[in-house]
Amino acid sequence: MNQQTKITQLIGDLAIPLIGYYFWGWNMFFILFFYILDVGVSTVFTFVKTKAIHNHHQTSNYPWKHIFFILLGYFLTFYLVYFLILNISPKVSISEEIIRFLMMKEMGLPQGIILLPLLIAGGYMQYKISFLIPKAFETTPIDALWHEHVKVFLLIVGVIALLLGLSNWVVFPEGVYVWGMVLGSSGYRYYSR
Repeated sequence: MNQQTKITQLIGDLAIPLIGYYFWGWNMFFILFFYILDVGVSTVFTFVKTKAIHNHHQTSNYPWKHIFFILLGYFLTFYLVYFLILNISPKVSISEEIIRFLMMKEMGLPQGIILLPLLIAGGYMQYKISFLIPKAFETTPIDALWHEHVKVFLLIVGVIALLLGLSNWVVFPEGVYVWGMVLGSSGYRYYSR
């Protein structure tokens, strides 16, 4: 992937959460929900990539152990995020925030209706640019593909566990969490591409 494409994708990674925070009235939880949706879309496209590799090589082995670790990663992530939110903002209702996030109106429509197709389109473009066009399905082993995805979850779980531990002693201002999520996520994606 060339430098210009990486920079364009970096700008895209930074744009939606920061525009949401500064112009659309998103709070820290909204950005967190956005990233949860984004990781979900990434996981779906990892399955799509797996199918493409599987079809190309016509192999019978399937990465069940990696799928187990991904499911475990999702469980741990949601569990840790739940307690982190309770430590940071004990009065917040997570279910109300999720509904408010999905139903907030943008251009007259609930943003859940706008945002999910945007995330899927972005995931598809990433899949097309970095996987289909260079024909990575011909050379990428399924284990390597899932190993990379498991690494992302280990990093996410580690960071959330660290923040959960820190939140027992100090709660940072909301902007610190927002910028930490945005810069951390974007930086990881930039350097891992």
